[in-house]
Amino acid sequence: MKKSINDNILYRFLNKETSELENHEIFDWVSYSEENRAEFRKVHNLFHEQLNSGIDVDQAWNRLNYKLSEVNGRPSLIRFEQFRRIAAAILILLTIGFGSLWFRDHFFNSSDSVIVQFEAPKGEKSKIILADGSHVWLNSQTILKYDALHPRKVILQGEAYFEIKKDQAHPFEVITSSGMIVVVTGTRFNLRCYENESYVETTLEEGQVAIKGNNSVQLAVLQPGQQAKYDIADNLLKVENVTAKIYSIWRNNELHFSDISFAELIPQIERWYGISIKLDPKIGNRDRFTMIIKTESLRELLNMMKLTSRFDYEVDGENIELYAK
Repeated sequence: MKKSINDNILYRFLNKETSELENHEIFDWVSYSEENRAEFRKVHNLFHEQLNSGIDVDQAWNRLNYKLSEVNGRPSLIRFEQFRRIAAAILILLTIGFGSLWFRDHFFNSSDSVIVQFEAPKGEKSKIILADGSHVWLNSQTILKYDALHPRKVILQGEAYFEIKKDQAHPFEVITSSGMIVVVTGTRFNLRCYENESYVETTLEEGQVAIKGNNSVQLAVLQPGQQAKYDIADNLLKVENVTAKIYSIWRNNELHFSDISFAELIPQIERWYGISIKLDPKIGNRDRFTMIIKTESLRELLNMMKLTSRFDYEVDGENIELYAK
């Protein structure tokens, strides 16, 4: 092992308080031997165990835009009555994200319904406020849509955080492509249901939600601090106690990884930074990652990952290649 390094410097590094000179010192020390790398992993894990014991998530969103989209792929004119129903269904549109954020919303007009669709593109996030006063944050590559005449029944593909306005007489339903449904009357929860993932994850912060599987069969009722992980293929639900706020920390421009593999991590990084990653099959999937990303650039993140895993990378615009060393 190379000469020892002060644990206080490592702790300050993980807390993002070190200077550029100190960062180089740490990178050199970790790269020197596997023994140093193992010591860094130990300090790294202890740091995140302490951090995850209680996270206070700030809610600071900037109002950037308010707009109603033009009709997409439908007649260019909407009758006044239809427009009034659309305007009543959407009160405010708020958007926030990295870089030059843009937000897409579409209205599809048919004889008996007006379908409203919101989309947060890859690498960006958005927030909307529905007609009933419910707040919804959309994570990267997420689509939410509903019939303007029935705004408390939405369809979600991706990940969203919901703050649902209480209405006992009219439960709020979120339908996923897997067939799983989340039913609430007034609560705060995070729902993750990306199409390329084999599960649907519901994490409850406040209130109560009912989870329904295929054929609307109720599988569980969650209490605050509980998470339901629904296996789509087997139609099975697993419920466990978690630190709920960690799973919606992305709303505050932070990304949380907890003991996940390369295969699980790569799609999240692609969505977060709006990039495409090619992963060398020679890179083992045994390494696990636990970290919180705030303002780090992609290169800073990859360099952090290299501290606990043996790989290197090449960046070509929005295309990244990770290869085994």
